[in-house]
Amino acid sequence: MLATSLGLGFVWVDHALRAILEARNDAFLESKAVEFSSFTDRESSAEGDESLRAEARREVAALGESGLIVILRRPGSVSVFPPTTEARRLEARLREPSGRDGHRTVDFDGGSSYRVARVGPEQEGSPGVMVDVALSLAETDATLAQFDRRVAAGWLAFLALAFVGGLWLSRQALRPVARSIAAARRLNPSDFSARLPRSGVGDELDLLAGTVNDLLERLGSYHAQITRFTADASHELRGPLAAIRAAVEVALAQPRTAEAYRETLVTLGERCDRLTALVNGLLLLARADAGEVELRREPVDLAAIAVEVAEMFQPIAEERGIALRWEAPGPTRALGDPTRLAQLATNLVDNAIKFTEPGGSVLIRVEKARDRARLVVSDTGIGIPADRLPHVFERFSQVDPSRSSKGSGLGLSICRWIAEAHGGTIAVVSETGRGSAFTALLPVPDRGSQI
Repeated sequence: MLATSLGLGFVWVDHALRAILEARNDAFLESKAVEFSSFTDRESSAEGDESLRAEARREVAALGESGLIVILRRPGSVSVFPPTTEARRLEARLREPSGRDGHRTVDFDGGSSYRVARVGPEQEGSPGVMVDVALSLAETDATLAQFDRRVAAGWLAFLALAFVGGLWLSRQALRPVARSIAAARRLNPSDFSARLPRSGVGDELDLLAGTVNDLLERLGSYHAQITRFTADASHELRGPLAAIRAAVEVALAQPRTAEAYRETLVTLGERCDRLTALVNGLLLLARADAGEVELRREPVDLAAIAVEVAEMFQPIAEERGIALRWEAPGPTRALGDPTRLAQLATNLVDNAIKFTEPGGSVLIRVEKARDRARLVVSDTGIGIPADRLPHVFERFSQVDPSRSSKGSGLGLSICRWIAEAHGGTIAVVSETGRGSAFTALLPVPDRGSQI
C-alpha cells in the first residue's frame, strides 16, 4: 500500500511537472510568434520581409542551443532558420496547417521532438506571413528524465527506510501484545492474580489491557465468591444433616416412651424445616444468578403488603414480648412482583424480630420518597458491628454466630436480590446495642397506571 501510494504520488508529480514545463514552452513560443507577427505589421511589405528574416536570424543565433527554429511562409517562398536538415524536416512536416494560433507537437523517428506555435493566415497561400516558431523538447525531456531517475531512486530509498522503520515500529508496537499473551498463558481457573502489563501511554493496547485486567478482577472476585459460597453451603447443609442423624441415632439407641419419640420427631421436623428453607434459598439465589427467575411488573400497594406482613408476625412478636408497629398513612404505589415484594418485607421483619430482645420494638414504615416508594423496617435489637456492616447482605453472613440456628444466613441476600431485580436499592444503618434500620427504595409505576 505504501509503495502504491508513493508510486501514484510520484506519477502525479511527474505529470504536474510535465504540464508546467509544456505550459512554459507554449508561453515562450507564443510570445516569440506574436513578436514576429507584429514585427511585420510595423514595416512595409518588402522592408518587413527583410527585417523579419534578420530578426529570425538574431533569435536563432541567440537561442540556437535551445533548439529554436523559425519558419517564415509567404506565398511562393519559405524561409527556414537555421537552414539545417532537422529544420527542413520540420518544415516539411508543418506544410499542412493546423489552424491559426495553434500549438502542436511534432515527433521524429530518431527520438527528437519539437513544440510548435503558429500565427498568421489560416490557409497557406493567403496574403501575409505565416510564422512557425518551434522549440526542441530535448531539454524538457532531459529535465523530466533526470527528475524521474531521482524520484525512482528516492522512492526505492524511502521504501527501504520505510520497511526497516516499519519493521522496528511494528515490533515495538506488538511488544505489549507479546507480553499480554505471555501473561494470559499464566492464567488458570485456580489463580486469577496474573494481570496484563500496561505501558501507561493511554493508547488502544493500554486501554485493552486495562479492560482485560478489570475483567480478571471481576472474574477473580466471582470465583472467590463461588468458592466461599460452596464452602458455606456445604457447612450449612452438613450441620442440619448431622443433627438429624444424631437425633435419629439417639432415638434408636434404646427403647423410649411414645412422648420421647414424639419430641424427637418434632425436633426432626424443625430441623427439616430449616433445611428446606436453606435449600429453597440456595435454589432461589442460584436461579437468580442464572437469570431464570421471572418477575412480574405490575402496580401494587406496598402499604397493603406491609400491613399484611405485620399482621402475620403480630402473634410471634407478642409471644416474644416485642412491640410490633406499622405506619402506612395511605396507599403507596410501587411497581413490581407482589409475591417477591411480600418476601422482601417478610425477610426484613423476620430478621428484625429475630435479633430484638424481649421488651424491644419493631417498626414497619411505608412512605413515598420523590419518585420512589420507601419501605423501612427498624428495630431496637442488638445492632450490627461496624466491621460487619459491609458484609451484612452477603450470603451466609451471620451478625451473631450464637444465633445462627435461627436462620440460614440467606434472608438479607435474597432481600438485596429482590430490591435490585426491581431496579431499586436496599441499605442498612445500624449501631451496636441500639438497633438497625433497613431501607428499601423501589420504583413506582407511571402516573397513568392504577393499582
